[in-house]
Amino acid sequence: MTNQQTKVIELKRNNGQTTDYWVSYRMGRTLYQVSVQEQADGQTDEGEVIKERFPFYFGMKKRMLELAEEKEALGFRPLTEAEKAAPVIEEEEPQLDPAFFKPAIRYAWLMLGLGILLFLLPSPILNGLAFGLGLYIWYETFGQPGMPRSYQRYFHGMLAGLTILQVLSALEFERVAQPYYATICVISAIVLVLLVVQHRLKETDQIGQEESIRVRKMKDIDLDHLDD
Repeated sequence: MTNQQTKVIELKRNNGQTTDYWVSYRMGRTLYQVSVQEQADGQTDEGEVIKERFPFYFGMKKRMLELAEEKEALGFRPLTEAEKAAPVIEEEEPQLDPAFFKPAIRYAWLMLGLGILLFLLPSPILNGLAFGLGLYIWYETFGQPGMPRSYQRYFHGMLAGLTILQVLSALEFERVAQPYYATICVISAIVLVLLVVQHRLKETDQIGQEESIRVRKMKDIDLDHLDD
């Protein structure tokens, strides 16, 4: 039924002239359900993709197993290894949600402004604000589907560094820790901007490639007409 520690569940049901497939998989903190019906003549009808967003990873595996049990009660069975080798349902490529770009720029400005203040104004309150903002940004980024691993590692490291600095601040080493808070904030702002720019450029490249393919197809059609 499952693989990769219940990251994917694939089920199948035969209904005479049709075959129903059901797949559930996880990407980040989002749980996906995809249904496909295959006709006897080989044509397939893909149903609506159902998404469930979880605030944390906890509970996702249990939810997947509950959904699988419901489907098995309706006559579905796990796919065999041979059936998995010729998948009917293609998993989506993980992509960053474009809606994330706007708040990411806002977070970058906040981190940059806070970093500059930390360099200029010695204040334990600003240290706490830096930790709180860093924790919130980490929460918003760690479960984003399509987040590159290098960026995931950075934000995990950012949170670890801010946590250590918070402990030092609690031990009354605020003045020692503050320049490091400031540095982390400024670097995090730059990383957020790079993340947005990188994916904007990637989207532009994809659009350019699609346009290039359309132009080539149109030229091929024109050449065919000329040959006639």
